[in-house]
Amino acid sequence: MAAFCWPAGAQVNVLTANYDNARTSANLNESTLNTGNVTLSRFGKVFSRQVDGQIYAQPLYASSLNMPGKGIRNVVFVATMHDSVYAFDADSPWEYAPLWQVSLGTSVPSGEYNFTDIQPEVGILGTPVIDAATNTLYAVANTVTTGAFQYSLHALDLFDGHEKFGAPVAIRGSVSGTGNGSQFGLLAFDPFLHLQRPGLLLLNGTVYVAFGSHADGGQNYHGWIIGYKASNVQRQTAIFSVTPDAAAGSVWQAGRGLAADDAGNIYAVTANGSYDGQTNFGESILKLATSAGSLAVADWFTPDNWSRLNEDDNDVGSSGAILIPGTNFLLSGSKLGLMYLMDRARMGHRQTGDSQILQSFQAVTVGIFNMAIWPRASDTMIYVQGQSQFLQSYRLNGSSIAALPASVSHVPIFLPYQGLALSAHGDDVGSGILWETVSRDDGYLSPGTLHALDARDLTHELWNSSTDETRDGYGYFAKFATPTVANGKVYVPTFSNQLAVYGLFAARSEIAGVVNAASYTPGAVAPGELITVFGHGFGPEALAGLQLDSIGKLARTLDGTRVLFDGAAAPLVYAASGQVSAFVPLRVSGVTQISVESPNRLTDMVTILVTTAAPGLFSLDATGVGPGAFLNQDSSVNSTANPASRGSIVVLYATGAGITTPEGSDGEIVEESVPEAGLPVTVTMDGQPAEVLYAGSAPGMPLGILQINVRVPGGVSTGSVPVAMTVAGNTSQSSVTLAVN
Repeated sequence: MAAFCWPAGAQVNVLTANYDNARTSANLNESTLNTGNVTLSRFGKVFSRQVDGQIYAQPLYASSLNMPGKGIRNVVFVATMHDSVYAFDADSPWEYAPLWQVSLGTSVPSGEYNFTDIQPEVGILGTPVIDAATNTLYAVANTVTTGAFQYSLHALDLFDGHEKFGAPVAIRGSVSGTGNGSQFGLLAFDPFLHLQRPGLLLLNGTVYVAFGSHADGGQNYHGWIIGYKASNVQRQTAIFSVTPDAAAGSVWQAGRGLAADDAGNIYAVTANGSYDGQTNFGESILKLATSAGSLAVADWFTPDNWSRLNEDDNDVGSSGAILIPGTNFLLSGSKLGLMYLMDRARMGHRQTGDSQILQSFQAVTVGIFNMAIWPRASDTMIYVQGQSQFLQSYRLNGSSIAALPASVSHVPIFLPYQGLALSAHGDDVGSGILWETVSRDDGYLSPGTLHALDARDLTHELWNSSTDETRDGYGYFAKFATPTVANGKVYVPTFSNQLAVYGLFAARSEIAGVVNAASYTPGAVAPGELITVFGHGFGPEALAGLQLDSIGKLARTLDGTRVLFDGAAAPLVYAASGQVSAFVPLRVSGVTQISVESPNRLTDMVTILVTTAAPGLFSLDATGVGPGAFLNQDSSVNSTANPASRGSIVVLYATGAGITTPEGSDGEIVEESVPEAGLPVTVTMDGQPAEVLYAGSAPGMPLGILQINVRVPGGVSTGSVPVAMTVAGNTSQSSVTLAVN
C-alpha cells in the first residue's frame, strides 16, 4: 500500500491555504531560493501544466509521496473552477500528463449568479486542505444538475484521487433563527445564495467549510461555517450562522482560510451584515470555541463604526485573520484600508473609539484583501498593498506596529487583488523574498506579472516575469490567488487554464519544454507543426528572425542555432536566448528525439511522441488565450471593436493539422499551388458546429501554417465566443475567442 513519506528535516509541504493555520502566507523553510540566485539569468519559468479551468485555489504541495507504480514523487495539487482536481509531478518538465485527475461534477455557469467578475463558471473556488496523517485531500465542489444547486465535500485519496471516508456528502444544515429566509424558527443553508470562498480548515479531526455571498446578492444570504468529521464526512459535527436572527454577514475573506490556534479556537472575519453582539455578528472578527463538537462565539471585536462600514460596503471581512507566531496577537485588515492589531485573549467586543484593541491605523488608502508576514526573532514584517499604491512593509516591534512603512516598493498596481507569499530560510536576512502576483490593468482578464522583491528592502526588485515576457510570462492574472513556494519552485495559479512553474535554471544547456507555438500546449507533436522549444543555455542573446536559404526555403540555422529532430536540422522561424521556434519535419513518426544545438553547446535529447495532428489556434497576443488572430470577411482584424457578423465568413490561423495534400516539403513558402489539409478539419464556435469552407496552407506563409475559412453560425452568442478546431480526434485549446455582434 502506498505510504506518505516525511523524511526527517527534509522538504517543506504546503497542505493548506496561506501555508499554515495561522494564515501567515509564509514558508520559512525555503533553503534553495534566495536574494542572490533569483535573477534574470538564473531564474524563470521552467514549465507549465494545462488544466481544464481557471485556478482560484492556491496550489497545494506534498513532498515524497510514494505514488503507486511511479515511485517517490513531489506532487503539486491543483483545483479548478471546472470542478476538477489534478495531481502533477511537481518537478519534472517532461511529465505533462497528471499523475491523476478527477472531475467532481458539473460546475455552475456564472450566468446563474448576479456578478460579472467570475467568468465563465464557478466550481472549486476555495482552496482545499490536505490531511497528511490519512493521505487525504478535502475539496468542496459547487455543482448544478437540472437546476439543482449543491455544494459537496469530497475526500480524495492523495495517491489516485478515489473518494474515501464516506465522501462525497452534500453540504446541508440549519440552525435556530428568525433571520431573513427563516421558516418556523429555523434558518436553513441555501447553496444557491452562497459562495464557498475561504480556504478549508482542518482542525483536530474536523474539516471546516465557510461560506459567503455572491456579490451580496439577494436578501436571504448569511455567513456560514460548517464542520464535518474528517474520518467520516457523512457526520456533520458543527454548524454556525453569523446572523441567524438577522441578515448577511458573509465569511469570504478574499479566499484566505479560517485561522486556528493551538487551543482549538477558530478565527473568522465577517463582512457586511447585521450586528447586535448577542446572536448576530456582521462586521466583526470572531473567536469561535470548538469544544463539545460545536461552534460558539467565545470572544469578538467589532469596530465602533460598524454600521457606517456596513452602509458604505467597507466591510471588515476582506482579508481574514493572521495569527502572529510566538505571540498572542491577531492581525487583520479591512476594505477601508485599516489594519487592526489585537490580543486574541482579550478582543474586547465593541467599545467607543475601538480603544479595547492594541492598535488600528490607516495602513493603505483603501483595499486590504491580502497580507503576508515574515515572523522573525527580533520583529515581524507585515506586507500589504492598497489600490493604486505601492507594496509596503510595516514592522511589528513588541505590541505595536510602526506608523510609517519600513520599506516601499516601486511596483504599482491598479487593483489590490494581488497574491502574496513570503519565502525565507528562517531569519536569514539574505533568504527573504516577497513574491507578488499582480494584474497589469484593471480588466477582468488582465495579463499578470509575478514579482520577486527583497523582503528586507522592497525597493530592490530581484526579478519579474515581464522582463522577458516571451520566456517567463504566465498569461492571465488570477484574482486573490496565493502563489505556492516550495523546495526551490514557485507555483503560480492563473486564469489561462494553466499552472505556471518557476525555478532555477540548470547550470548547463538544457531543454525545459516543447509546446505548440499557437496554443502553448505541451504534449505530442505532429508533422509540419510549428513548435516552440524553451530552455536554458542556448540560442543567441539578440533575437534572430526568419531567414530564407539560397533556394527560398526557411533556413535551418539562425545565428549558429539549430533544432535537431533525430539528428536532422528543422526549418526555423526565430531563435533567441532560451527559446527557438521550428517546424516539425514532415517525415517524423512514432517518437522523435529533439535537441538544440548552439555554438559549442548541444542539449541532451528529449523524447517526444509523434501524433497525426496536434492542432492549436493562434491568438493575437501570442499567448494561446484571449482574442484570436482572426480576420473578418473584409480582411480586417477581428476584435471587440471590430466584431464579425453572424453568417459572415472569418479566417482562422492555426498549426498542427498534420500532413497536407499534396504533402509539400519542409521549410517551403506556400505561393502557387496551395496544399489542402490532408485530414478533416472541424470547427466549433460558442460550442456550435461552424461550416468550414476551406482548410489548407496559408498562401504566402511557411508550410505548416493553416488557414481555415469558416462561416460564423447564426445561433452563436454576441460578444467574445470560444473557438476550437478538431483534427483527427485532437482538439485545439478552447481559450481563444472570436468577437461577434
